[in-house]
Amino acid sequence: MSDAWIYAIDADDVEEEDVMPAEIEGQEIAIYRVEGQFYASVDRCTHGAANLSEGIVIDDVIECPLHQGRFCVRDGRALSAPVSEPISTFPTKVEHGKVYVQLIGADDKGG
Repeated sequence: MSDAWIYAIDADDVEEEDVMPAEIEGQEIAIYRVEGQFYASVDRCTHGAANLSEGIVIDDVIECPLHQGRFCVRDGRALSAPVSEPISTFPTKVEHGKVYVQLIGADDKGG
């Protein structure tokens, strides 16, 4: 767990309403872009062993590619069955076209 801002990905590499994988300090992270804002979460569904970065983003919701459970990318809430446990989310910031993530709380839930 770290409170440092760590480079994750170039902002231009994440299209609007999309998700991309990144590895930060050995942890798989999913980076989302929704309405020009960036969000980050663990890249692992809490229901199955699927990478959320392979899912589909619609508005501010990521749909898991394995069983179609949905999570809010803004706060990690589980939104639809079969998922019931939230995913860990992390603060993001953009500077000079680069997305940075703070891994605060990485051990809380899902991570």
